[in-house]
Amino acid sequence: MILDDEEIVTRSIANLLALETDYKTLPFQQPREALDAVRRERIDCVITDFLMPEMDGLEFLRRLRRMAPDVPAIMLTGYADKESAIAAVNEVNLYQYLEKPWDNDHLQLVIRNAVSHRTLQQELVERLRELDSVLKDRDTLRLTTEHIEQELALAQQVQQSILPRDLDGAGAVRFYHRYYPTGRLGGDYFDVIFTGENRFNAIVSDVAGHGVAAALGTMLVKVIFADASQRGLGCSEMLIEMNDRLVRFLPQQQFVTAFVLQVDLDAGIVSAASAGGPHPIILGSGNGVPVEQWHLNGLPLGAFNRDIFREPEAQSRPLRSGDRILLYTDGLLDVEIESGQSREPHEIAAFVDGLRNHRGEEFLERLVDRCGARRSMLPDDINLLLIEA
Repeated sequence: MILDDEEIVTRSIANLLALETDYKTLPFQQPREALDAVRRERIDCVITDFLMPEMDGLEFLRRLRRMAPDVPAIMLTGYADKESAIAAVNEVNLYQYLEKPWDNDHLQLVIRNAVSHRTLQQELVERLRELDSVLKDRDTLRLTTEHIEQELALAQQVQQSILPRDLDGAGAVRFYHRYYPTGRLGGDYFDVIFTGENRFNAIVSDVAGHGVAAALGTMLVKVIFADASQRGLGCSEMLIEMNDRLVRFLPQQQFVTAFVLQVDLDAGIVSAASAGGPHPIILGSGNGVPVEQWHLNGLPLGAFNRDIFREPEAQSRPLRSGDRILLYTDGLLDVEIESGQSREPHEIAAFVDGLRNHRGEEFLERLVDRCGARRSMLPDDINLLLIEA
């Protein structure tokens, strides 16, 4: 849906999308006509002006939210309306705002991301319904062991489907990952989301607990992280936003530890913030560069409301060609050694230092072997994400 009181704007965007995409467009100049169409049509994305004679874009979005709360909305404003558009971000959960005149390629990218985000939300809701149906059947029927195994297999397939599979790199950057759940279902999660041609956000997280409850928590983390990534927030702001929403939806006594990265390849900068996750390990390029642990502090997500939740510490540092960043969950520390005790973070850093001559898949394979992460009985899920510049 395209809403703007200037017909040349709606016609220009509609013609662009008709030429470059297969989207069906609904252009309007009158907000009330657009709202009437929302009642009749399935809308996947809304683009609206801010200043319009009948009602402004903010009031239009308030009414849209009451009718279709999950439809992503993009506000297309003039430079003079920029402050009002920014103020609307939190009030009506604006997906993104753009200034006029717009860049056609960037506009298409934002629309594509918005539509993909809504599709992902709908798929997750449907899959959660499937899981809920399976769990209700288990509670109401006396299931045999075979039936229970079938349920767990379905739940496992659903959870695995939300994890990124083939992670393509950007420029010289490559991604490698390993995930070892303790059972059929795990509470660890990782993702990489591109926010521009040479920019991406990455997360490694751990939902407290195991089994179905933790697996459902990873689905919440995925949706909330994807939404926060597309809103142009910094690392600390992303974690604050994620905490606000997880506090509302997570069951009591459940929380999430996480570490997020933002990488700008054009600037050669990596920024990070922590929500109680283990400190990442950085292996710089060159034999003489020591291994570092990136020490950042922060509270877990979903345990405290904003009155208590402190703004996480955020830092930025250069990212050079040949640098490697290893993010992992605390399951890697919980693998018992011969003494029966958990490992210390400095031991993992020492393992990494001994593998500086290995890269990519071979690096992770050797690290997994060294840490004993292939054991059939693990005390906690293990989740590794390696980013190589």
